[in-house]
Amino acid sequence: MRFFRGGLAMALLGAAVCGCAVTDWAVRQRLGEAAPVATATPAPTAKDAKDAELPADARELYLESLRQQALQPTVHLVHEYYRQKKFYPGGSRSVVVSRFDYGTKAVHLENSQVTVAGGKTWTAWSTWCLDGSEDWFWTREVGWSLRSSSGCPSLPSQAWLNDGLGVGGLTEEQADVFVGKLREWTGLITARGMSVVKRDGKPYVRLEIRVRPVRFGGGRPVGAGLYHDAFKHTELDGIAHPYGLLAGGGSAMDIVRYIDPETRLPVYSETRETGSGAWRMHRVEYEFGRPVGESARPAKPGIARLRWQPEGAVM
Repeated sequence: MRFFRGGLAMALLGAAVCGCAVTDWAVRQRLGEAAPVATATPAPTAKDAKDAELPADARELYLESLRQQALQPTVHLVHEYYRQKKFYPGGSRSVVVSRFDYGTKAVHLENSQVTVAGGKTWTAWSTWCLDGSEDWFWTREVGWSLRSSSGCPSLPSQAWLNDGLGVGGLTEEQADVFVGKLREWTGLITARGMSVVKRDGKPYVRLEIRVRPVRFGGGRPVGAGLYHDAFKHTELDGIAHPYGLLAGGGSAMDIVRYIDPETRLPVYSETRETGSGAWRMHRVEYEFGRPVGESARPAKPGIARLRWQPEGAVM
């Protein structure tokens, strides 16, 4: 099912929403401390959806947002990744800033391990990846040191170049294949809810999506891993065209995803992963279309802050 461009925007007062993230360290730190919480309004009704040429179906809008994301040539992201529930939100976490151009393969990747203990927050270590070289920063060492000159980004790090589930740089046909396979697997992706929210006076669509493992024949149930299988159906090489999961293949996921009604692209998401007794939380802010560019490496790594507030108990 395909959405007509602008239909959802008509349903949301015809607003043209930017949805751009701020990537400057200083600005992000200021905004991260003062960003308002989004407030919800009632979910669209079936009549609203019909008038907007949009099905009242969060699942379809989620899949369409994945398709629009897959068509983007460049993506800029800010990630927070929590490995233990007791730290979420605001505790010890990985903080990653990534910028990637699928056409030129230009990459910028800042990966930091942030530790919070005893009322103090510091960067335990950080890596800075640009133009094929990777520098490391350790709290107990003075300054940065070159640790690698050819493996940047490493294969495990490639998952940070997108949001750990989606992909970019696809053709229309490839995007249709990727999303079509996800749509085809009955029971994998279901909708939990859809509502319109306003943040800083701008409307967004808040989706609640549930991903649950499905079983094929006598095999083990597969959840998040089916996103990787869907990518394989594009017949692209997941190394040459970087693609990686930030979830276990058998994991279930609960996703909250905010969509720009004009572009149908994501602006913010939270993904809670559960599987084999594990708990993981991945927060992401998105920006699309801007060149990767170059950034001067700071003398000491900062800690990027997301402008969107965490969902907290809602998840």
